[in-house]
Amino acid sequence: MRNTVTGNGPARLLFWGAGLALSLLVAAVLYALALRTVEDGARQRFDSIARGAQPAVVACLDRYSNLVRGLTALFGAADGPVTRKQFHRYVEALDVARNFPAIDMVSFAVALDAGHDHAARDAFVKAVRDDRSLKPAGYPGFAITPPGRRAHQEVLVFIEPLAPPADKVGANTGGDVGARFGVDIAANPAVARALERARDGGGLNASDVPVMVSTPHPHLGLHMRLPVYRNGARVDSVGARRAAYLGSVGVGFGVPALVQGVIRQLAVPGLALALHAGPGGPSDPNGTSDTGNGKLVIENAERLRVDAGAVFEALVPIDFHGSRWEARFSMRQADMYNRFDQVFPLVALATGLVGSMLMYAFFFTSYWSRRTAVEQRVLLDTVLDNVDAHVYMLNRERRYTYINARTAEAMGCARRDVIGKLDRDVLPPATADAYWEQDRQVFEHGAHQAGQFEFVQHDGEVRQFWTVKVPVVRDGQVSAVIGLSTDVTELHNLKAQADAASLAKSNFLSNMSHEIRTPMNSIIGMSHLALKSATSPKQRDYLEKIHHSGQHLLGIIDDILDFSKIEAGKLDLELLDFSLDKLMQNIAHQLGDAASGRGLSLEFDIDANLEHQVRGDPLRLEQVLLNFTANAIKFSKDGVVRIRARGLQQCDSGTLVRFEVADSGIGMTPAEVGALFKAFRQGDPSTTRRYGGTGLGLAISKQLAELMGGSVGVDSAPGAGSTFWFTARLAKSVSFLRAEPEPVPQQVLDQIAGVCILLVEDNVFNQQVGRELLEDAGAAVAVANNGREAIALMLRRRFDCVLMDLQMPVMDGFETTRVIRSDPRLRDAVLIALTANAGRDDQACALACGMDEFVTKPVSPNLLFEVIARALGTRTPAAPAPAPAGMLDLAAPAPAGMLDMAALALSFGANRDKMRKYAFMFLDSAQEGLADVADAFARGDLARAADLGQRMKVSARSVGAVDFAQLCQELAQIPGNAVADAAYRSHLLARMTLLRELLATHMAVELAELAVG
Repeated sequence: MRNTVTGNGPARLLFWGAGLALSLLVAAVLYALALRTVEDGARQRFDSIARGAQPAVVACLDRYSNLVRGLTALFGAADGPVTRKQFHRYVEALDVARNFPAIDMVSFAVALDAGHDHAARDAFVKAVRDDRSLKPAGYPGFAITPPGRRAHQEVLVFIEPLAPPADKVGANTGGDVGARFGVDIAANPAVARALERARDGGGLNASDVPVMVSTPHPHLGLHMRLPVYRNGARVDSVGARRAAYLGSVGVGFGVPALVQGVIRQLAVPGLALALHAGPGGPSDPNGTSDTGNGKLVIENAERLRVDAGAVFEALVPIDFHGSRWEARFSMRQADMYNRFDQVFPLVALATGLVGSMLMYAFFFTSYWSRRTAVEQRVLLDTVLDNVDAHVYMLNRERRYTYINARTAEAMGCARRDVIGKLDRDVLPPATADAYWEQDRQVFEHGAHQAGQFEFVQHDGEVRQFWTVKVPVVRDGQVSAVIGLSTDVTELHNLKAQADAASLAKSNFLSNMSHEIRTPMNSIIGMSHLALKSATSPKQRDYLEKIHHSGQHLLGIIDDILDFSKIEAGKLDLELLDFSLDKLMQNIAHQLGDAASGRGLSLEFDIDANLEHQVRGDPLRLEQVLLNFTANAIKFSKDGVVRIRARGLQQCDSGTLVRFEVADSGIGMTPAEVGALFKAFRQGDPSTTRRYGGTGLGLAISKQLAELMGGSVGVDSAPGAGSTFWFTARLAKSVSFLRAEPEPVPQQVLDQIAGVCILLVEDNVFNQQVGRELLEDAGAAVAVANNGREAIALMLRRRFDCVLMDLQMPVMDGFETTRVIRSDPRLRDAVLIALTANAGRDDQACALACGMDEFVTKPVSPNLLFEVIARALGTRTPAAPAPAPAGMLDLAAPAPAGMLDMAALALSFGANRDKMRKYAFMFLDSAQEGLADVADAFARGDLARAADLGQRMKVSARSVGAVDFAQLCQELAQIPGNAVADAAYRSHLLARMTLLRELLATHMAVELAELAVG
């Protein structure tokens, strides 16, 4: 393949060589131009930096000049002579170290001229020595230096700082600012002449060249001084200024610090700065040298020892109060290049080379494209033939343009026999049309589609496939559909099994909810009724404990049996105002007797700083505390169990509270502690046998604590007891809690009083509880044992409200509600579900079938009364209306042949219980039989339908259902009936269904009277 592309002849070699040479030439030109562009750009940036640096140097010097002028303002503003203490405070307020870091000292020199005789000068020295304004001992060592008498002296008396800071003191202290105290600066003739010029001119005096300063380390320094005149004196002439001259103030600053400050201000890495003074400055081996442009004062880095062509340089003039200085900025060219400058020439080189080569390569792309396409097609076929999926492509004409090997195998055809053919030619037409309807959606909307489909293979095996269909867009139009199907039959079967298991679990939980709540309703209801008549304090205490324990158990059951929450992995928290005292009191009521029985006492301790009324979920807090306290009682023999509540963190939104339960029981080892708070785990497996329990409580407690914004833990040691703790974030209470539960509002009781309520309930205990609660509220109550009896009673008399259980024999609450809502005479009735099924699905189903309200058992009387009042306020039930024409009247007298009570009594020996039992069993079996008949008719299985009719006929005659037995006889004769077409069969099934409904209602009434009789 390589020879095909490149060839091996001289012409081809020459062609590629010329192309390569031209490409290199273009790349070299572009590289040179890019280098020139980069260098020019870097030079412009450097010149801009140098020009911008000049104002920075001048501004820095101006700031020091302004500082000197500020010192003269101090003397001009003072009413009298400026004292050392005033001078010290003023300089201290300037914060020189931070605001003027290059300044070494700030000073004031007093002028002593010929007018001062020896006595006056001695007095001046004595006054300085006795000055104790800053130093209690004064300055006994003060003397004017150098010694001797001179016609004019200018002595440094105020120096700040007088002694250098500790971090600036060097080994050489002979030249520090403290040593300059008392120095006559006019002793130097050059300095004296400069001072005289400044005195006579009134202007700033700046040193022309730097001087060497030895502290805090040897460096070059500059000075600025400004004359100070007597306050209020005229200074409009030389003579007046000489007469009013008091001395001079000045500052000394280090040149290196000045340069470094400018460099830091510019913030340009690699920038070098050198200052050059005018000719005549001192030559010093420690920092100055001759550059040909004046004396080099200082530079911030070593000289750049590189070729001149690799360095950018710029000279900038600076006027230093009459002295011309020059600032020389320099920087390596490489430091001015940014990342783009470094890469740009290489990019230009590569672009020129690659771009030129691409023009030559263009002539060979068609060949490579064709060959690559062939290779990719082979590779794609290899991959798709070996993937565990069925792949096909179908165009708009419904022709297969591609299938892989697995698809061909599933179709039972070779690939060549499928590609190019219509789908109806290789698949059954009905199947092909069904698949095309799905594919057409992709063609029309151009969107991906995914779903599960059933496919019957050529051998008849039914498989489940998850298929993803993707549109192939060409020229803005969907031209084909690619389908990829994965066999998910096994997953489908597993899902079906999982759904069945989930349904079984749901049914189990629903049944368990009903079975647990039914006795709980009796416990809570009976305790409520007993509390009304209890007079003994001891009995009332027992009943209150029973009532509260029942309520607490009910709250736990609500969440444990709410399988929708369990499957979602979360529990909802309530936010209620409650009292911590009441919470602890509930713990004592429920576990106090158990603790006493084991020789234990319960002690409660609530932090005095905690608000006793807080907001949170008291049920969850109590659940965790009960678990911890019950464990403490279980694993302790005697002593004290302490329950404490402490505030840890407090903020505007609430408090993080730590609850502790401490005991003196068996304790645990660290290994046992590590196994806690896991489901079905205990510290020691042996405790399960010795002390009981499942080990689930701590795991639930941990989850509840985390839901309340806290955590759990335990501190324990073998034989030393344990302290279980958890934290919870509690908000501030938003309302004041009442000491006792609020009574039912009077308007609610007034609304219930006198109403007629039908209680539909099959449990005799719940019937008693419900009847007494409602009758105590003033309502008239009738009871029905199931839905059939309820419908019969509702057709005979008017009820304001119906309380209906959902799970009942004969006819459950769902079916009863649907019958009521479908009957125009009863559809306006107020129906309230009063059931022990607490699941969300149960509530949704109850409301969907027509219930007005949904209340779970056991229910508090107050809540029940409020729900009834609310339902009565939203709907006004109507009296039973006459049945419309053509509708079966369930309350009308039954035909003579509907139910033969004599035949029913004869079949079961006149035993009333058996008569009721087997009559209702017949109704259930008839309902199931009619459903099977409908299924047989749908499948065209008339033999099966006839067999079902024969069976139901025997059962109907046994219970005296004569008319229904006659219809069953007609059903059994259908196979030999020439006129029994589909319409006849459908009409017969409708007649049997309607008659069964009538028979069920009639049986409920007759057998209810039989039970009463």
